Amino acid sequence: MVEFKIDARSLREFADIVVSLNQEAKIDFTNKGLSTKIIDPAHIAMVLLEIDKDTFQDFKVEDEESIGIDIERLRNAMKLASSTDIINFKADGKRISIKYGNLSYNIPIIDPSSISTPKMLNLEIPNKIITDFNLVLTGIKAAENFADVVTFHMKTDELKILAKGESDLENAELSIPKSLAKEYVFSEEAKSSYSLDYLSNFVRSLESVTDISIMLKTDYPLKIEAPVFNGKGKVTFILAPRIESI
Repeated sequence: MVEFKIDARSLREFADIVVSLNQEAKIDFTNKGLSTKIIDPAHIAMVLLEIDKDTFQDFKVEDEESIGIDIERLRNAMKLASSTDIINFKADGKRISIKYGNLSYNIPIIDPSSISTPKMLNLEIPNKIITDFNLVLTGIKAAENFADVVTFHMKTDELKILAKGESDLENAELSIPKSLAKEYVFSEEAKSSYSLDYLSNFVRSLESVTDISIMLKTDYPLKIEAPVFNGKGKVTFILAPRIESI
């Protein structure tokens, strides 16, 4: 049996991160917290999400356990919850009970063995920048107005986020200079393009993030890491490249 209490804002962010790639997830519970690995149906992107038990107001796990959850149903059950409502979550092996205020919902548990989980890639990426999340979000939002592909270009002194429209005269560019980075590790010039849809869905799901880490290598998977839930959790996002130029 799994039972915990958590504020609705945190549980909603957890659900939004998962749904950015897939509607269903296998959640692994231990006495230290929970974790999940998600991959999208096309196997273009994957996420590892880890949450420490200290994130929860109350956290009880009788034994190590994995359960399958339809995350969209979980989100629907929380639609009427305010961000400060405390969600009471209980899984008894057959169903999940969600309670807050005077409302209660029950949703079925999915067989976790029926849910595909990825093996996280051990990527060696020489370049890394840690910077303000809102800077990166601004670059992604700007790119959405022009294209379905976004390009990251890292030089000795800056990271650029670029998007090109249908003509050479239509484009968007955000520059993050080294001076605005909290950490800047540069080994080689790198430029790589990625699906904007996957990237946008992921970054827009992050509510509690203030700093974000981006690791980049030419024509190589993009790796993003960020602390979540006030530093009591961590999310890792990996996105396959699109071999295109800008």
